[in-house]
Amino acid sequence: MLTRIQKIFDAMEQQSVAYVFSGDAISKTADQHFPFQVNKNFFYLTHLNLHQSVLVLIKHKKEDVMLFVPVRTKEKEKWEGILPNFEQIQQETQLSDIRDKATFEAFQTSLFTTLRDATYGELKHVYLDVARPERSCLEEVTFSHELKTNYPELHIHALSHVFKTLRTIKTDDEIQTIKEAINITHQGLNRLVKTLRDNKEEHRLHASFLYELHKNQAKEAFDTIIASGKHATILHYVDNNDHIEQNALVLCDLGAQKNQYNADITRTYPSSGVFTERQKQLYQLVLEVNQEMIEWIKPGKSFKDFKEVGKQLLAEKALKIGLIKTPEDISQYYYHGLGHHLGLDVHDPCDYDMVLQEGMVLTVEPGIYIEEEGIGIRIEDDVLVTNTGSINLSEAIPKTIDAIESLFK
Repeated sequence: MLTRIQKIFDAMEQQSVAYVFSGDAISKTADQHFPFQVNKNFFYLTHLNLHQSVLVLIKHKKEDVMLFVPVRTKEKEKWEGILPNFEQIQQETQLSDIRDKATFEAFQTSLFTTLRDATYGELKHVYLDVARPERSCLEEVTFSHELKTNYPELHIHALSHVFKTLRTIKTDDEIQTIKEAINITHQGLNRLVKTLRDNKEEHRLHASFLYELHKNQAKEAFDTIIASGKHATILHYVDNNDHIEQNALVLCDLGAQKNQYNADITRTYPSSGVFTERQKQLYQLVLEVNQEMIEWIKPGKSFKDFKEVGKQLLAEKALKIGLIKTPEDISQYYYHGLGHHLGLDVHDPCDYDMVLQEGMVLTVEPGIYIEEEGIGIRIEDDVLVTNTGSINLSEAIPKTIDAIESLFK
């Protein structure tokens, strides 16, 4: 954690302060909240899944770090459970200066008064983590507006680019946790296939996958997609409530989240346990692109080329089987990107202008979607970029035609 914090300091100007908020649970009803989702950048720096907390980094003649966390009262503990104490947080984060969040407002206000000049000097720059989709309701956005109003002389910067650069390259520990999430996803798919043998309902397949997640103390990485027949041509079909017809294909796009890190896997299964000849033809096309693009990945290649080469391969193979008449026609049957970065977020933040580097984890997910035939096929793996090429972290999950048909026997 301290190494990651030091990299944030390295990106900061002298005489500056950075704030990284953990976030809070959003109210659902009068006495309930939606499940709390920690700000992944806060988790990245602290490894804490705590709400209403804020990490403060001050860079002046030296570098100071303070972590403000809520202190729960005995009354609140009766309703919501016990929070870790300061000593436990110190052990987890290796940070020595842990403070009560109730003192944060007074502390940060004092930073910009003359009383603090003797300690920190005049602070001229403020760094905030505000580049997230739900930014309109973030505490740090309100905080930024207040700073601009009260201290117009301050220069306010976004930390988003710094986090993109840091989080794109995964450590060995991060890769191991992603592999754990993939392994749980594999177990969930095994149970799902067993369910598909005897039950032709999308929601039952979803339920079987959830059972395996709960058994392993994991969560869904995202809203699971169990899309049979024509539903598989809808990229974000999440109703999962239809009957599965005989000889239909069932597209399963799903993943486990373990210790905040995610898997993202797609497999497409024949509902009868055996592919038809037409399904085999189209499935093999997608499989070959998946396999060839995993082999294509190497350090130094661009992410833009990764997407374009994958699309060209799909077009070439679709031309050979007569699915399309010109390469441009592939857009009728393939209308998403070839993959994305994976980590703490399913679509992990990244700088897409960066070339591929050792330690990146990418998804490789070509697909073909033919609405008029009621066929949607996607095959998605999670791939680690190595110093010489790539490793398919989800290689153990069956995906060839023979391997999938063998699952049903």
